[in-house]
Amino acid sequence: MSGQSKDLSGIMMTFLFMVVGLALTPTVVEQVANVTGTGGYNLTGAALAIAALIPLFWVILIIGIGLAAIVTWLKA
Repeated sequence: MSGQSKDLSGIMMTFLFMVVGLALTPTVVEQVANVTGTGGYNLTGAALAIAALIPLFWVILIIGIGLAAIVTWLKA
């Protein structure tokens, strides 16, 4: 029983991590907009394109970690 509760606590911590990560998404988007928008740090070219993709990578990372944890939990 303790192994089962240990696995469940791990999945709950992952869920908490996902909720906090997704709750911080607007902050990440706002900071990227400050850097890439007019009056920002004057990014151009490739730097602008990469900086604009940061929110996408952020969300993929958060969801990917959650999915990996769920798949690992289901295999056990």
